[in-house]
Amino acid sequence: MLKPSLSLLCLLAALPVAHAAPAPMKPLTAPLVAPAQDVAQLVTAQLQAAQGADRDGIWDAARKVRSAAASLGQEAEVDGALDQTLRGNAAPGVVLAAAAARLVGPNPDLDALVTKVEPLLAAADVEVAAGAAELLGRRIFRDLGVEERAALAKRLQGIADDGDAAPELRIESAVSAYQIARGIEKGKARSRLRSFLGSSDPELRALGALALAEIGDEVRGDLETELSRLAELPGETGSLADTLLKLEATRKMHEDKYRKLQTLYNQQATPENLTKITNLLEMIHDGHIEGDRFEDDELIDAALNGMLGVLDEHSSFMPSDSFKQFSMDLLEENYGGIGAYVRNDPVDNIFTITRPIYSGPAYEAGLQTDDKIVQIDDWPTLGNDQEDIIKRLKGKPGTTVRLYIWRRGMDPGLITRPTEDMVVEIERAQISVPATAHQMLPGGIGLVELRSFNRNATADVAAAIDALRKEGMQALVFDLRFNGGGLLSEAAGIADLFLPKGVDIVSTEGRIGRPETLTSRNDPFVPLDMPVVVLINRYSASASEIVSGALQDHDRATVLGERSFGKGSVQNLFPLYGYLDDQYQDENGNNKWDSWEPLTQDHNGNGEFDFAPHVRLTIARYMLPSGRSIHREFDRENNLINPGGVVPDVQSQGELIEGWRLVERRELNGTTKIRDYVDAHWDEHHDEFVAFAYNDEKNPDLYPDFDSFYESLDTPLDPDDVRVLIRAEIRRRIQDERGGAFPIGDFVEDVQVQDAIRALLEELGSSVADVPGYAAVITQTLNEDGTHTLAETSGPNERNGELRAAKETLIAARDQGAELSREELDEMIELLEGLARD
Repeated sequence: MLKPSLSLLCLLAALPVAHAAPAPMKPLTAPLVAPAQDVAQLVTAQLQAAQGADRDGIWDAARKVRSAAASLGQEAEVDGALDQTLRGNAAPGVVLAAAAARLVGPNPDLDALVTKVEPLLAAADVEVAAGAAELLGRRIFRDLGVEERAALAKRLQGIADDGDAAPELRIESAVSAYQIARGIEKGKARSRLRSFLGSSDPELRALGALALAEIGDEVRGDLETELSRLAELPGETGSLADTLLKLEATRKMHEDKYRKLQTLYNQQATPENLTKITNLLEMIHDGHIEGDRFEDDELIDAALNGMLGVLDEHSSFMPSDSFKQFSMDLLEENYGGIGAYVRNDPVDNIFTITRPIYSGPAYEAGLQTDDKIVQIDDWPTLGNDQEDIIKRLKGKPGTTVRLYIWRRGMDPGLITRPTEDMVVEIERAQISVPATAHQMLPGGIGLVELRSFNRNATADVAAAIDALRKEGMQALVFDLRFNGGGLLSEAAGIADLFLPKGVDIVSTEGRIGRPETLTSRNDPFVPLDMPVVVLINRYSASASEIVSGALQDHDRATVLGERSFGKGSVQNLFPLYGYLDDQYQDENGNNKWDSWEPLTQDHNGNGEFDFAPHVRLTIARYMLPSGRSIHREFDRENNLINPGGVVPDVQSQGELIEGWRLVERRELNGTTKIRDYVDAHWDEHHDEFVAFAYNDEKNPDLYPDFDSFYESLDTPLDPDDVRVLIRAEIRRRIQDERGGAFPIGDFVEDVQVQDAIRALLEELGSSVADVPGYAAVITQTLNEDGTHTLAETSGPNERNGELRAAKETLIAARDQGAELSREELDEMIELLEGLARD
């Protein structure tokens, strides 16, 4: 039967056995330190007791060695004797005892211990083999390297899965695999333990039940049945099972008691202030014109949100559903699925891949941008809600989904009647949404775009910078525009890549608790002499402002763009007092609920995992290294008293585009005309299109048959607007071929990126004119206010300009619900009459 590893636990806690009465004091002439050879003999004598002993005997021998080391005050000599034993060819039981004793000494060599203990898993003596498995599951082995830890967990899992191995060895191996494994492998170990509950071998069932209780599995169902059976048996095992059941009963009792107290509290007389709320609810339901449309829960949630909104603009209340969406989509940008950006195509309303995630299984299976998913397994997607389709694509990593893919050019009838030759089978994986995109620009300038400070941000940025340095990067544009922030730890990690070791990055000051300061902990990953420009705009917030502000304060980078948003406050998420998340079986050990994981406690009995409602509460403010606050502040009357934000060293605004042009671009993109043009010329002009994706020199004449295509559109847009749309479509497709997304900041079209390039080239002692590829596209000059104005392009004549102005007036009237004056109508009538005469 499974033996409680009390001896091993005592050993690893470095607790010697209870001492007898103190020994008589030695004479002053006695030596205070035993000779090294005596220490070695003592260790050898104690270890010899482990040979042929059961596990308790082995651990007892190890514990006595540690006790002797403590008594003699000669830890180093004892550890030296243990290392000598482990380097020799001692008997298996002696090796195991020596390893256990060495493990709790100072600075054990974990790799060396694994090398000596792992072969014992195959020992003929089951006690030694099971003891080796038990020892290798100790928490300290989690400090192994990632690959070594994974290999050890895999070896242990293999023994747990071996039906020919002794039950006790299988159990100990499964428990230890669970303790040191990560992710999906941890879930496999737990699943193996649970499978033992269904074994026909009563010993294996019993061992499995006790082991599951040991790792903290909830006592219910088959586990509770087996523990109840064991509790009826006499002896050590029965006592242990009975104790576990009593602990579970106590837990449930306290939980029931808490619920009863909560119910009683809710039923008590409502305090005076809350009476206002209950009375208002009654008035709404009785008299408001739409009072019957809202449930009390909705109105209370709105009241709670309003209460927090009075405090500041960032504190808020999140009902269960809102917090679930927030936690799944924003905090943890990873999930089980196929790995693709998807949506219903606005042109044909068919569910479409807008871009595969290039590290995901969809791309590996050959799926591309614009592929239409018309059926998932035996379920058609056409006509179904987009969110319902996405739920079917997501699932447990390792499971397979069959997708029916339709591509433009195929028979349209196959959309509603897909055939088996359209099937692409994809094995779902744990998807991590990339936080970055990068590209090497002409002149040795690297561009890294960070979209969010998720849990992968620092690693993704470091990988992008490393790739660009290998390509010969001499200067860097770090784009934080439109980045609304994320995790503080990632902000500190990214700033650490650029700053010298030991300098301040950010500090927090709150009403409660001491101020905390985060400092750089590593040598700079980006050489300190490499010029860096950080791009920000008015949508750069929170973590983006911490990084850009810290680099600015330490003169490590030039900050370019617009004043940032000004969110310098710290929010924490707290469950609303008195509410608990549902409980679940964490099969993959990632400490978060995944959609395939079964519930173990469903508080409202709806069969779905529900988070507790949460409060997003502002608790502190960020302070940059210089001591300045980036927080935008308002008084009680909502008057701005501090604009906050990071003010760039170089002001630069994006290109100003007239509203009518944006509307026309959207309308043209809402047709298939641009796609059809690219399709028609793709094969013949593929190599040219690849070049255009990187730089087309802003020249529409380079595109095949452009003039005739432009004329066929009959659009008031300039030829350059059409060129921009064609190039954007080409870039979308070339991304699939290169297996990596382009940064949104495109130096051909993006004037702020162009300003960053100018600044970096100046630091490098060069200019735009010196770098091939820049002269043709970076031609705009800055206005005095830092804005850009596009030069007039040749093409439309004066009459076209009048038509554009007239259309802009009509669009504004339509979109804004405005009426046209008599004079405006007369001008348009005159224009139309002129066209008729022409």
